[in-house]
Amino acid sequence: MGFCDLHIHSCYSDGTFTPAEIVEKAKEKNLCAISITDHDEIYAIGIAKSYGEKNDILVISGIELSAMYNDTEIHILGYLFDEDDKKFSEKLKEIREYREERAKKILRKLEDYGFYINFNFVKNLAGQGAIGRPHVAQALLENKNINEYKDAFVKYIGNGKPCNVPKYRLNPKEAIELITDAGGIPVLAHPGNIRDDGVVDEVLRFPFGGLEVWHPDHTSRQIKHYLSIAEERSLLTTGGSDNHGHRPTKAPIGGIVIDFSAVESLINYKDTHL
Repeated sequence: MGFCDLHIHSCYSDGTFTPAEIVEKAKEKNLCAISITDHDEIYAIGIAKSYGEKNDILVISGIELSAMYNDTEIHILGYLFDEDDKKFSEKLKEIREYREERAKKILRKLEDYGFYINFNFVKNLAGQGAIGRPHVAQALLENKNINEYKDAFVKYIGNGKPCNVPKYRLNPKEAIELITDAGGIPVLAHPGNIRDDGVVDEVLRFPFGGLEVWHPDHTSRQIKHYLSIAEERSLLTTGGSDNHGHRPTKAPIGGIVIDFSAVESLINYKDTHL
């Protein structure tokens, strides 16, 4: 039937494209299905679905959650969940509130370096979406505290840097249950970024439904490797561009695509297992 991109971030997360722009770009690439997988946020999904219907593009619900397994951060994608699930919505609200407090703490740390940025300015940059470090980085850039966007992470707010504050992280069991209890399918995102196949093997003992095989950070060798793992464990396979709009991004929308049969497999899995 065609190709799809199941890993895209919108302006309601740490991307820059609106849901409408994402659908338009997907149409330009002749994609037949997409999923907006914003971090801890689902606001873009309904908007994208409306535009998708008008452009004959299927938009399936998606999200990306962060979790900690021992000392390793992992990301978990969720697909085809009920966006109106009360428990799901309440937890996302809790995470968003933590994100706001985290941003305030980061801004206070940046003051030690002579950078004074108003929280409301950062909040306005995030719009209706979840506040994240990319919005702080953008504020630093617009305030001329740094010369390049990436400098914010390299020097100040990246992991292990002096002004960083840990993000809200679930454990894998909590994240998976949050998705499955809302009728969704949990997928381990870009396992290559974990950089330790021993950890990947341990993490996949949790009840995942799928594995993200195709991703800009995966080499052809890794793709083959993770396809083999998915087959051995009877996991669904997904993939996508991990596009973040105009910000430093993994690939353009449609830059990494998978066959529509992957979406059909997700739908069939939901119908038969959930």
